[in-house]
Amino acid sequence: MKYVISIFLIIVLCSIYTYSQTIKIEGSVTDAETSMPIADVNVFTSKNQILANSGQDGKFKINLDIEYGTEIIFSRIGYKSYRFTLESTAQDLTLEISLLPTEISIGEITVTSTKYSKLEKDVALPLEVISKVNLEKNLAVGVADVISKEPGITLVRDGVWGTDINIRGLSRQNIITLVDGNRIETAVNHAAGLSLIDMFDIERIEVIKGGVSSLYGTGATGGVVSVTTKSPSYTDYLVLSGTISSGYNSVNEGGIGNASFTAESDKAYIKVSGSTRSAVNAQTPQGVLPNSQFRDNYFSGIAGINVFNNHELKINFQNFVGKNIGIPGGKSFPQTASARYQLASRLMYSAEYKLNNLFSFLPSTSVKYFAQEIERKVELKPNSTTTTLPRATHSTNGMQFQTNWLLGNLNQLAAGIDFWQRKYSGFRETIVKTGTSTRITADYPVPNSKYMSTGFYAQDEQRMLSNKLVVTFGGRFDLIKVTNAETRNPAYVINNGITSFPPKNPMASFSAGEYNDKSWSGNLGFLFSVMNNVDVTVNLAHAFRSPVLEERFQYINLGGDVYLGNPNLKSERGNFIDAGFRIWDENISLKSNFFFNNFDNLVIDKPVIVDSLYQKDNVGKAQLYGFDLGVEYNLFNKAIVFASAAYVIGKDTENKTNLPQIPPFNGRVGVKTSVLNWVSVELASTIFAEQNKAAFGEKTTPGYVLFDLYLSSTTFDLGLLSFKLFAGVENILDKDYRNHLSTNRGSILVEPGRNIFVRTNIAF
Repeated sequence: MKYVISIFLIIVLCSIYTYSQTIKIEGSVTDAETSMPIADVNVFTSKNQILANSGQDGKFKINLDIEYGTEIIFSRIGYKSYRFTLESTAQDLTLEISLLPTEISIGEITVTSTKYSKLEKDVALPLEVISKVNLEKNLAVGVADVISKEPGITLVRDGVWGTDINIRGLSRQNIITLVDGNRIETAVNHAAGLSLIDMFDIERIEVIKGGVSSLYGTGATGGVVSVTTKSPSYTDYLVLSGTISSGYNSVNEGGIGNASFTAESDKAYIKVSGSTRSAVNAQTPQGVLPNSQFRDNYFSGIAGINVFNNHELKINFQNFVGKNIGIPGGKSFPQTASARYQLASRLMYSAEYKLNNLFSFLPSTSVKYFAQEIERKVELKPNSTTTTLPRATHSTNGMQFQTNWLLGNLNQLAAGIDFWQRKYSGFRETIVKTGTSTRITADYPVPNSKYMSTGFYAQDEQRMLSNKLVVTFGGRFDLIKVTNAETRNPAYVINNGITSFPPKNPMASFSAGEYNDKSWSGNLGFLFSVMNNVDVTVNLAHAFRSPVLEERFQYINLGGDVYLGNPNLKSERGNFIDAGFRIWDENISLKSNFFFNNFDNLVIDKPVIVDSLYQKDNVGKAQLYGFDLGVEYNLFNKAIVFASAAYVIGKDTENKTNLPQIPPFNGRVGVKTSVLNWVSVELASTIFAEQNKAAFGEKTTPGYVLFDLYLSSTTFDLGLLSFKLFAGVENILDKDYRNHLSTNRGSILVEPGRNIFVRTNIAF
């Protein structure tokens, strides 16, 4: 670490005294059809050198060292990108840029989940991008509800509030979740990690499908969900702005409100945002879904300071607090149990120092510290006489150091070191009252433990054959250390006020231990342009995942299914092949991928003697293979027809059985268009086939078809204010159906019914 800090300080000092000629370029970006300013336009070079972002007024300013002949790109989702070549020798330029809207995704949105900024269509990896436009058009409860509409991504549900996703047959512990580049590390048995993110504060979500351990380390065998929250930009002069948003969901009488305020200048910016939500039990076609209510609040702040030219300090703070959140799902809970989060909270803060465009060969260098704490307090009542109170705190903190290099006009490299540590601390009491007698039993569901990871990575990209071929190759080496305290369960028993220490249960007890793991991972990708706007991709990867704390040590016995950990688990290792064919035309957009994943030591919940007792175990050999695709076609005059499909097969090849939690064939078909240029209409149907390839202990589920309608108005300019309205109906026919990946329990196992929603956005 001292070596890393020394390098960083040398770069800082050199950059302060490095003299370079600069050129000033400023101007504004507007919509070519409405002439209204466009905010959040990314301005960068073809070499991925970040230059600027347009502010709320559409204005931008570039005051950096730029070589003549450099191609400058203006990019924003929903618009065709604009390219400008700096050929003039003038020192100052003023540009008026007009972007043409496009209803079809043509891959010209800037993405960052590949460790450096670039256009989506220049990325060989199978990638889905959910923009602010798609986030605004509905009133989803959580992140998983939105991204599960993308091909190859399926909703996992432990309730209305507690949701997660499955990517190509893998979920939870096989997927890394990042918020502004910071890992969310928490329990994996009950889906809630993605639920601790405010939907109104999200700018963009990027989902990488497939093993990318070489970029992000352990846990990325299934993919990566990278959430980017809204952030201001620097402007020539002081700009004050804000938004007020509200919404309502009929299915659970859910009310939502959000307000944000932003101040921007050439030297600094700041944004504060706050949200509040509440909902009662959701309605289903079979009646009210008991214990599905929730209430939560969110507050965030972000500030940036231009310390001096090309040097930026960025500070981020987020605090999400949910209370009285019902948990109607979860296999570990008894069928008749009442369970809720008394508290579910996420506190995050980070500080990043970034050096931009110090030299022509070093576009960016950054060092970052982050800390994130997730706290959960659960109340479980399996029957009228018993109450169980699990408590746990999951603390994660880490350091990231990354450099981005230009090793020539056709070669760029990202390299860095990241370290993170997760600490778990938890306890559980079970209170049984029978008549005048009270018995309290205390135990540790997971030992107090630590999980530390240090990774060294490098990712290189080379362009060949006159830019027709892009070759990406990377590697990573990780050191992992896991330690746990001695745990003997039960810890104690209190009978009517008298404490005793009964014999320990060896099945639920763990000796103090230390477990060391190390591994390498790598990837090799090819992107070949067959012709203009048509390309093929091939990605090869080797990835790994070291088992998390709950998989190694857990003891969950809440009156339902019992789950045990296994300290002797081996690390999962996988080899991945993905082949894609893509079209990025203005009239048709197509993304199709075929994948084959081969795993050694895949971790699953394996039944022990009976199907109500599970222990974590390694599957010797396993395979996951299938395809996913999405297409949009401009039928006529902005009438867009779209469709998607996904299918995956999961096999335990040694025992010749089906893997658990595999979604059936599914897809979406729909049409979207504009009416009188002031309202956008989208009608879509979601299709799921029957899942009859269930694993041992799973139930088969029948197929179903759902219909949804979404309406979005144009932006109405009211002088100092602008106004936009959204509305829609989800599950129009109030369909009675079951999600194969849902864990709903009790008498109602179906999903929420018809939902009518409305949302308003006011900007000033």
